[in-house]
Amino acid sequence: MRRRALFPLLLLASCSDRWSPFTDAAPIYPSPDAAPPADAGAIALAVDFTVQDCPTFDPTVPSCTGTAPFTVQFVPIATAAITRYLWTFSDGGTDTSPTPSHTFNTPGLFDVTLVGVGATGGVAPPKTYTSYIVALADVAGGPCQDDGQCAKDLHCLCSAANPCTTGPLAGMCTALCQKNDCPDGSVCANMVTAAMTSNHADPWQTQVCLPACRFDTDCKFGFRCRTLPAWPNGATWVHGCFADVPADLGGPCLTADGVRRNDLCVTGLCADLGALGQCSRDCTTNPCPMGSDCAVFGDGRELCLLPCSSTFACDKDPLLTCAAAGASLLGYQIKAPVAGGTGAYCAPKPCGKDADCGAAGLCRHDSGGNHCIPVAN
Repeated sequence: MRRRALFPLLLLASCSDRWSPFTDAAPIYPSPDAAPPADAGAIALAVDFTVQDCPTFDPTVPSCTGTAPFTVQFVPIATAAITRYLWTFSDGGTDTSPTPSHTFNTPGLFDVTLVGVGATGGVAPPKTYTSYIVALADVAGGPCQDDGQCAKDLHCLCSAANPCTTGPLAGMCTALCQKNDCPDGSVCANMVTAAMTSNHADPWQTQVCLPACRFDTDCKFGFRCRTLPAWPNGATWVHGCFADVPADLGGPCLTADGVRRNDLCVTGLCADLGALGQCSRDCTTNPCPMGSDCAVFGDGRELCLLPCSSTFACDKDPLLTCAAAGASLLGYQIKAPVAGGTGAYCAPKPCGKDADCGAAGLCRHDSGGNHCIPVAN
């Protein structure tokens, strides 16, 4: 009888919403917007970082490799509570911006450390990557500011300590050559042919090793593929990466104050052809550069001239024109045509009177034929 009496009581208790005999009767899953437990604590401060604009990045190490000098941007990976940053680079640099850019100027292995500070003053554990930056020494033809940025046996031509007034205005890694003893992939250019007639010479006016090339794209930024006099005496020619100055054969060589300068020509001769001067070469005994021919003028001079082409139309100089050789007009003949082409060369413009030469020139009447010369001549 007692067992039957207990059953209705238990059934009533189980259906009631006012009382439960179980101490864990609260819902198992809290509502989504429920507040966190009071003892959960604040979110821990933490920082990490990565890098952008890296020439070569290896995420497995991690490490960023490039040729000095090179610049990269650092990007933090941090909890939202981090509001201030302190970056330390083992080359001696520091920065407090969130995403600093830093330049590594010299070869070596460099550590990077980031410290993050929270809004209430808490400090995250510092994050350090050892040898995170691998800055390599540059090879021949690479940019530089001092010798320390160049690979072994190379020096910085036109460096910050010994700058050039012409030629590579930014430094380039190279080596001197007295014979064909340049590193693999380099050629020996005899830049002495472009030396100034004064007692001063720029550091590049010597015999230097330059990266061999076929196209401008083979050269580092700021340099292009040039046809240059070769070792030992400039009698032959090589293709090497160099600056725009000195100018190629056929290029202008007049200074801003109207002075023709031989050192502004890779051939070593600024001839008085045209209003801007024309880089040429005395071919009485010397061979002409590849792609040009020796012209014999009526006044006895023998100078190298370039055939006209789509890339060399000589229309930048008002006193030059594309004209065929002929004693009756320009007073020059081609000594031994080898360059090919149309038979027309970039030479002084033929004229009958001064007006034919415009404001920049006069019409010369002598044994050299009727052709335009600069007003200053």
